[in-house]
Amino acid sequence: MSKERVHILGICGTFMGGLALMGKEKGIEISGCDENIYPPMSDHLKDMGIEIIEGYDSSDLPVADYYVIGNSISRGNPALEYLLSKKSNLISGPEWLYDSVIKDKKVIAVSGTHGKTTTTAMIAWIFEDNNIDVGYLIAGKPKDFEKSARLGSEDIFVIEADEYDTAFFDKRSKFIHYKPDTLILNNLEFDHADIFPDISYIFREFHHLLRTLKKEAQIIFPNDDSNISKVLDMGTWSKLISYDVNSNNKNSVIFNDDSKQTTYKIDQEQGRIDWEMFGEHNARNAISAALAAKQYGISLKDSLSSLEKFQGVSKRQDILLDTEDLMIIEDFAHHPTAIKTTLDGLRKKFPKKRLLAAIELRSNTMKSGFHDEQLLHSVSEADLIFWKGDDSEQVKGIINKNPSKFSDICNVDNFVDGIDSLFVAGDILLIMSNGNFDNLSKKPVSYTHLTLPTKRIV
Repeated sequence: MSKERVHILGICGTFMGGLALMGKEKGIEISGCDENIYPPMSDHLKDMGIEIIEGYDSSDLPVADYYVIGNSISRGNPALEYLLSKKSNLISGPEWLYDSVIKDKKVIAVSGTHGKTTTTAMIAWIFEDNNIDVGYLIAGKPKDFEKSARLGSEDIFVIEADEYDTAFFDKRSKFIHYKPDTLILNNLEFDHADIFPDISYIFREFHHLLRTLKKEAQIIFPNDDSNISKVLDMGTWSKLISYDVNSNNKNSVIFNDDSKQTTYKIDQEQGRIDWEMFGEHNARNAISAALAAKQYGISLKDSLSSLEKFQGVSKRQDILLDTEDLMIIEDFAHHPTAIKTTLDGLRKKFPKKRLLAAIELRSNTMKSGFHDEQLLHSVSEADLIFWKGDDSEQVKGIINKNPSKFSDICNVDNFVDGIDSLFVAGDILLIMSNGNFDNLSKKPVSYTHLTLPTKRIV
C-alpha cells in the first residue's frame, strides 16, 4: 500500500509547519509550498526531509491525496485556483489536524488573547518533566523542546488554540475543530480587527467553542475576567474550574512584586515557586498550567517543581544580553495589554533601573489605530519609548501626545549605531514585536563589550 501524500499550502508558518512535522512522524509523505521560507521552521522541515517549494506556481504542485490549506491562502492564489479548478481534495489545517492527529486523544487546548504560547509550553513541559510523553503543538519555539510540535506516545495532546479564522472556505475560529477535553480560557480582550468587527463577534466564537464541549470536559478560567464571565453566561454545559488571584480560595495564586514569593494553591495543596519568569501574567499562566496538569494526575508540587526548570519560549521574556552595563530583553507584543503586563513586571522586578522600550506596531489590530489610547496607558512604566515606524501618521500621532517620553528614533540601523548615546550603564532595553523588527534582536551580540557612561551627558 502506498503512503498517503499530503501537500501543504503555506507550510512555513508555525501552525502549518507543526502539522507537517507531525504528519511526517505519522509516516505520511509531506511536502509544501510557501512564499516566505525562513528559519527556524524552514530548517526544522528540511531536517525532517520535507520538500519545500518556493512560491505558488501551479506547475510546481505535486500529486497528493489531500491539499491542506493554510489560513494565509486566499482566492487569487495561483496554486489554490488551480486546485479548485481540478476539484482537488482541499482541507483546512485545523480539520486535518483533528482527523489525522488528535481525534482519539485527550486534548488540552489553551485559548485567550494573551499567554497562549507560554501556557501551552508550560503544560507540555510539566508532562515531559514528569516522564509523560504527550503530543503538543506550540505556536512558538519552546526552549525545553527541540521542535514546536510532536505526536507523542501518550493519549494526551496539548495545543495552542487561537480564535483566528480557519481557512478561506471556513471562517470559524480554528479552535472550533479541536473538541478539547480540557479548555483553558486565559483572558479575553478585543483583537484581530481584520476579521472581527468588535468584541461581540469574539464572544460568539468562544460561545460556539463552549457549545462543542462534552459534559465531562473541564473549563479552566480566572474569576476576575469580566469578558470571560460574559461568555460563560451565554451558556456552559461542562465542568467549571475557576481560580482567583491574590485571595486564599480553593484554587488561587497570590502574587507579590517579587515573583519568587508567589504562592499557589489547588484544593488542599499549597506551594511556592522559585523561577526567573517575572510578572503577574506568568503567575496566572502557571496556575492555569498546574490546574490542567492536575486533571491528569500531576500534583501541584510536581507541577511547580517542573515549572522551576521551565526555560520559556523564544521571544517571550527572552534575555538577549545581560552585562553590567546593559540588559536587553525580547518579548512578544500584539496588544497593549501584553505590553503593559511585561513593562509592569519589569518595573517591579527592577524598580531602580531605567527602563527603555523599542516597540513595533505590527498586528492588524495595533496598526488599525483601535488601541492607540490604550497604548498610551500601556507604556506608562517605561522611561523612554522608541517606536518603529515613526514615518507613519499613527506613530506620529502617538509621539505628539507625549513627546518627552516618546522618542522618534526608530530606524533600526540608526538606533544600533547610536546606542552608546541613548543609554547609560545599568539600563534595560525591552524589544517588543510580533514580527522581526528588522532583525533588531540580532544586533545585541555586538554590544557585549560596550562600555556605557554612568550618566547621560547633556
